[in-house]
Amino acid sequence: MNPSFFDEKKISSLYLTDLPRVKAEAATVDVAPSALDKKRVALLLIDCQIDFCFGNLPYKGSLYVPNAEADIYRIIQFILGNFDKITTLYPTLDTHLVYQIFYSTWWQDLFGKNPDPFTIITGADLDQDKYRPLVKPLWSLDYVKALEKQANKPLCIWPEHTMQGTPGHALVPALYEILYYHAKARKSQISFQVKGDIPETEMYGVFAPEVKVPKNTHGGINTGFLSIVDKHDMTIIAGQAKSHCVLESIRQIYEFFKNQKEVLKKIWILEDCMSSVVHPSINFEAIANAEFETFKQAGMNIVKTTDNFL
Repeated sequence: MNPSFFDEKKISSLYLTDLPRVKAEAATVDVAPSALDKKRVALLLIDCQIDFCFGNLPYKGSLYVPNAEADIYRIIQFILGNFDKITTLYPTLDTHLVYQIFYSTWWQDLFGKNPDPFTIITGADLDQDKYRPLVKPLWSLDYVKALEKQANKPLCIWPEHTMQGTPGHALVPALYEILYYHAKARKSQISFQVKGDIPETEMYGVFAPEVKVPKNTHGGINTGFLSIVDKHDMTIIAGQAKSHCVLESIRQIYEFFKNQKEVLKKIWILEDCMSSVVHPSINFEAIANAEFETFKQAGMNIVKTTDNFL
């Protein structure tokens, strides 16, 4: 049921959405309000933002995930093909400020140079004084070692991305139109979830930062948002990037509910609607696939949009 306003060729285009047109077309759709759904289905769309999903100039995202445009297309087709079955849409927005612990301007080497993007900073580097934090030095040193102690990903310096207030922070316009169309037709609020705006920590997963920040009201586990898994009969997960924010979000669900098999069985991972970050020396795709197998063994469901599971 592709609506007239949807144009596949515009998926990687930056444009102002024509919401009055979308709203008018949504009003013609004969579909029941989502509040009447007997089977409640959540669609968690992780970081489907311009900086991750646009791969072509002049609007190439600063942290483009290869193949993201094809993932967005499949997400859109999945929503349109299951229009009357998806109850609630939960898009997340990776949201960053000028100074963050994973940006180069937070750090400096012995020669006064900021580290290049994709540099890995380890506890050993800090012990050898290879890099020095320019912001919150005591916290920064403890943070890197806390990451290693918790067996998290090491601190990676990322290109500035999804900066609050920039076009790169916005959802892909073609996707937003579809979300708005669904919300209007099904009388269902889009529930945006902001993450990543705590300067002192990375926040790959939407439910908690990599290292908890006790002094920040959002620096712990977001048990309120985790409750979406309890409130819905199915939670379907898609978005970017498979190797980082998607993987960590699923891992957080797994860790929180690992002793509740009946809850894990309600998680459905759309593996053809996500792609991994490409790093010069780290095979993030292989790492993600190994963890996905663990999730599958625990009872989570790994499917494709072409599977008939709804």
